[in-house]
Amino acid sequence: MAEHGALARRAGVGKVVLCRNGDLIRLAPGDPAIIDEVPSGRLYKDGGLLVDAQARTVADRRRLGFVGIVSVALAMTERGEMVGDLELEMTGIPEADADGNLIARLAYDAVVDAIDSMPRPRRRDPDAVAEACEARRALCSRSRLAKEAMCHVQVLVV
Repeated sequence: MAEHGALARRAGVGKVVLCRNGDLIRLAPGDPAIIDEVPSGRLYKDGGLLVDAQARTVADRRRLGFVGIVSVALAMTERGEMVGDLELEMTGIPEADADGNLIARLAYDAVVDAIDSMPRPRRRDPDAVAEACEARRALCSRSRLAKEAMCHVQVLVV
């Protein structure tokens, strides 16, 4: 900006104001001057909202666009036993790996194996179950897809 100001002075501009992005400049009446600051930077339109480019949602959407998401929902008793089958939803993830194995089946098996490998007392903690399922699923996706999909696990205690 200093170089731009020097160029303006050499070109004969009488009043030069050095400003930064976001500075509000009064041009008239009187001499030009910085009078306030306004929000500036990159914004993204998200539906009817304007979101700062540094917002977490922007980074999450970029990541989702690259790696996809796995959502797992399962019900457990207070004694740490699974009730019924777990529900698995995948978005933005290929149907099969390079060997032709169905990714949904691999993810399902990874979650069941994670629960089965937990000591029974730990299965009573819904947070521990969710964490184990996410970790096992992450290992599965990393080895099969060469990327790690985002994962959300919901454990309902019934």
